[in-house]
Amino acid sequence: MSCYISEGLALGCSDGLGSIQTIYILGGSGSTISGITYDADGAITGVTGSGSLYQFQLKRNTSSLTQTVQKNYENGSIYFQQQLSAVWFKYDQIKRNQAKILSQNDQIKIVAVDQNGTQYLLGQENGLFLASGTIGTGTAFADRNGFELVFQGDEKVPANTIVGALATVFSGITVVNY
Repeated sequence: MSCYISEGLALGCSDGLGSIQTIYILGGSGSTISGITYDADGAITGVTGSGSLYQFQLKRNTSSLTQTVQKNYENGSIYFQQQLSAVWFKYDQIKRNQAKILSQNDQIKIVAVDQNGTQYLLGQENGLFLASGTIGTGTAFADRNGFELVFQGDEKVPANTIVGALATVFSGITVVNY
């Protein structure tokens, strides 16, 4: 593989939006991803496996995805640290139970969908884990009552995007919308 670029990028339009609108977490007994197919640009066009992708809806302007390049020039090593911050509102027992289960899993696979409709597969090779977070009631009436969960993982490459509707891209994995 060459480490030289073969084309440039045009400036384009100023029409991108920030924030993550929803996430899907792979779960269920025996959940796994067994195969992935890609198009010519490296976008994911097919995923085979088992389990379910469970949707977690997020309020706009609260949740984010950051991928940080981690390079050691002297050692010649490079990886990409994926960090997803997901905010769930209103503390209740069901959300508490979900957070507890997620905190015990070190191989989480998440599909994050941003406000532009771009879908990212996070933790594709090495999985994500619940690295940190806060659960609180707030102090004032207008404060957040709920959860901020920070999922983190290290991958060889930045997250691939997924092209197409999740229900058709994922085979053997059920997409469960809330």
